[in-house]
Amino acid sequence: MKKKIFLIGFLSWITTHALFSQDVNFRTLENTRHLVAAHFGADYGSYYGLSYGYVFNTKHRPIVAGTEFIIPFGADVLDDWQWKTGVQLELLRSGDFSLVFKPSAVFRRYESSMARMYNIGSDFAINVGFVKQKWSVVGIASFDKAIVTNIHNKLLKEYYPEIRDGWYIPSGGNFKFGARLQYGFGTWNTFFTIGKHFGQDFKANPILPFFAEMSVQKRLN
Repeated sequence: MKKKIFLIGFLSWITTHALFSQDVNFRTLENTRHLVAAHFGADYGSYYGLSYGYVFNTKHRPIVAGTEFIIPFGADVLDDWQWKTGVQLELLRSGDFSLVFKPSAVFRRYESSMARMYNIGSDFAINVGFVKQKWSVVGIASFDKAIVTNIHNKLLKEYYPEIRDGWYIPSGGNFKFGARLQYGFGTWNTFFTIGKHFGQDFKANPILPFFAEMSVQKRLN
C-alpha cells in the first residue's frame, strides 16, 4: 500500500507544473498571422519558455493554433521540460465580453535521482472576462489530467526493489483558477497571470499552491 501511495503521489506531482497555453487577445488579431511570445514565471520553481501561434482567419471568428515549450531555470536544462500544443477559439463574444475555450495536448519530461518520467496529458482551459483592443481582464480556469506516464526507475528501486519500469496510468489531475491582466501597445502585448491550483479532489492540494507568470508577445503579419 505504501508503494502504491508513493507512486501515485510521484506521478501526480508532474501535473502541478502545467501552465496555460499561449495568451491571446482576440480583439487584436486583425491583420495578424503570427504570434511569438516569451514567458517567465514561478510554479514550484522558476521557469522560462517560448511560444508560437498561427492565426486562422475563418469566415466567422479566428482560430489560433499554437505550441509552447517551457523549461525551468537551472544547470540541467533538458532534465525537465513541458511541451504543450493546442487550439484556441472564442466561443462567445458580446461587446467587450469574451469566452474562450482552449483544449491542449501536454507532453512532459521529469528526471531526478529517483526516476526519469515521460508523461502525456491533456489540458482544458476557459478564459472569461472583459477584452478590449489595448487591455483585458479575464478569469481563467483549467483542468490538467495526466493520461499515461513512462517511468524508468533509478534510486526508487533501492526503496522498492519489486517496482517495475514501463507505462503507468496515473490518477493525478489538477484544477487551476486565477486572473490574467493584459495591456497592449503597438504590435506588442504584455500579460500577467496569477492564481492557485488544487488537487483533482480539492483535498490533496499542493503545499505551495500559488503560481504566477509574465509574458511578452509580438504580433506579426
